[in-house]
Amino acid sequence: MSDSAPEDVADRLLRIESALAHLQHDVDQLNQSLTNHFRRLQGFEERFTRIEHEIEQLGDQPESSDPVSEKPPHY
Repeated sequence: MSDSAPEDVADRLLRIESALAHLQHDVDQLNQSLTNHFRRLQGFEERFTRIEHEIEQLGDQPESSDPVSEKPPHY
């Protein structure tokens, strides 16, 4: 059948399991990083929406000009 000794198969299996464990660790780290970035992005979107809303409110306010407090153009 196979010329491979049982030790070779066991060693190969051990290396595969080790590589799989390292890959799982890397995937977990990437997932955590992605989750953190997603949360930050959500925070930025919320801040942007609030700022956008505040800007819209500022644009909706009627201009109040007080002729007494305005300086003439030559000042």
